[in-house]
Amino acid sequence: MTTTTPTPADLRASVVLLTGASGSIGTALRRRLAAEGAVVVGLDLAADPGAGILACDITDEAQVRAAVEKVVGAHGRLDVLVNNAGISAIGGVDDHDLATHRRVLEVNHLGALACTLAALPHLRASRGSVVTIGSVAGFAPVVGRPAYVAAKHAVTGLMEALRPELAADGVHVGLVHPTFVTTRLATAEGSAERSTTGAQVSPDDVAAAVVDVLRRRRDRALVGRTAHLAWHAARLAPRTYARLMTRRLRQGTPA
Repeated sequence: MTTTTPTPADLRASVVLLTGASGSIGTALRRRLAAEGAVVVGLDLAADPGAGILACDITDEAQVRAAVEKVVGAHGRLDVLVNNAGISAIGGVDDHDLATHRRVLEVNHLGALACTLAALPHLRASRGSVVTIGSVAGFAPVVGRPAYVAAKHAVTGLMEALRPELAADGVHVGLVHPTFVTTRLATAEGSAERSTTGAQVSPDDVAAAVVDVLRRRRDRALVGRTAHLAWHAARLAPRTYARLMTRRLRQGTPA
């Protein structure tokens, strides 16, 4: 399920571009990567110069390209892109209009693609890494979030397809799939409480997994017991998985 390189990568002095840098996972990632000695530049909708965060709407290709060039101009290189930004939409498929479905897809999938395309020439030059924050929803169905499931499946499929394509250029592509995280969930409408299907993980758990994937250049990491169970159950017994997941979500408690 995972592969590693013989020698762990050293993140000291690596230049990292991180999207969704102001959120709970983004904050944990900034701290963890900085502790590894990396130079971290964040992107989010609002700038925070004190935290090293540039203003950038990742669904705007021109803004993304300008941000990447600003980072490379300031630091001379780009070694890592972490696609962390994401939003969801809670409800059934017809609870949201097409614009909401499109917005969720634009942020989770097309935004990650825009950042990857802009960063790719520099990552090829540094033989660097792209790591994307996926989800259990990226490889298994999750009831009550069809727009989010579709978008996470899309970006997961994209990154799985890019891995062998970019390997020839020495670029590592990794995915980190956490189960439900102990934060309020950003949605297309704002934010909402989330229902869970099992034990949750913390933003620090996700950040630690990202660092491990980067250091060992792993293909993917599953974060949390529920993520591991879902990975195997969705493949070996998909109907049983769907039945249990639906029942547990209906009994779920707010995060």
